[in-house]
Amino acid sequence: MKILYFITTSNWGGASEHVFELCKYEEKLGNSVTFVTGSKGELLNRIETIPNVSTRVIDSVKRKISPLNDIRSVLVLRKLIKKINPDIIHLHSSKAGILGRLAAIGLDCKVIFTVHGWSFTDGISSRFRKKVFKYIEKIVAPLADLYICVSNYDKQIAYREKVLNPNKNKVVVVHNGAPLNKDCASFSTNNISKITKFIMVARFSNQKDQIGLIKACGLLSSEDKFRLTFVGSGPNLEKCKALVQKMGLGNSIQFLGFKRNVNTYLKKNDVFVLSTHYEGLPISIIESMSVGMPIIASNVGGNKELVFNKKNGFLVNNEKELVRALKYFIDNKKEIIRMGKKSQKIYLRDFTLSKNLNNIHRQYKTLLN
Repeated sequence: MKILYFITTSNWGGASEHVFELCKYEEKLGNSVTFVTGSKGELLNRIETIPNVSTRVIDSVKRKISPLNDIRSVLVLRKLIKKINPDIIHLHSSKAGILGRLAAIGLDCKVIFTVHGWSFTDGISSRFRKKVFKYIEKIVAPLADLYICVSNYDKQIAYREKVLNPNKNKVVVVHNGAPLNKDCASFSTNNISKITKFIMVARFSNQKDQIGLIKACGLLSSEDKFRLTFVGSGPNLEKCKALVQKMGLGNSIQFLGFKRNVNTYLKKNDVFVLSTHYEGLPISIIESMSVGMPIIASNVGGNKELVFNKKNGFLVNNEKELVRALKYFIDNKKEIIRMGKKSQKIYLRDFTLSKNLNNIHRQYKTLLN
């Protein structure tokens, strides 16, 4: 089959990683794969290493609403679709999802939109942005043959806000997955150090809440032995660095910047933390579960489908609960091993990459048949 993948930008993140794995998988199966994006970046660089995958950058594609650029993008994309004549167009990220559905109107192809978190989801601060995107999503909702939600949460919020209709729109849930890690944690008490090592891997953007995590660390006792490592880059990085220095936490918190192979850094730490304002179903949490780490995560989006209180970590609703969770692992180091084992069991059962890719490919075949 011929498949065209379209995502708004090449910034690296959960959705980008998912598209990269899809391109590799479908190309390996012998399918014709074309990748389209609105910018150069880490995702494009990685996809260009996959044999036989064609790539195209449409410079007019921007994340922000821009009528002239958006119209131009739809026309360029439509022309490209007509030229390639794909069997399936698979759209990722909100803006690409809108532009792609408009560009494919009336064309002989199946259109799939994977929802990696709605642009009107709970936790987004801009009410105006939420209203605009919800209105647009309602308009273009009939233009996709299939909606794939990465979490049950995203499916339910679409029904709640009346963006999708269970009687009119075909909607399935396919949870994200992460590759099986051959070098997983050994779960030995010998691995426990005196200093509890926390790590957060995420882009420094307004969606994530590294600032909240830094402030929570500042509320820990001076007797609490811990180290927090941030992996990632983004527009809020320097602001977070300045806050760490202002709070006098420079000896306890370090910034490593963007790293290609995060598993190397996950294995060197004890507990994964994701402090965030909104989410779909974070691949970063799934990757951490795959190497046997307990999780502390904000109780937003699909996080509750990955993290279960006192089983494989803690879901936190506010600063007080975040401090309490950090303190728990500092004081109860053997629980890091117990909950890490549980994380890995949950991962192996439900969130492997092979299961995710197989399920999506099955949806392709169902649509075409």
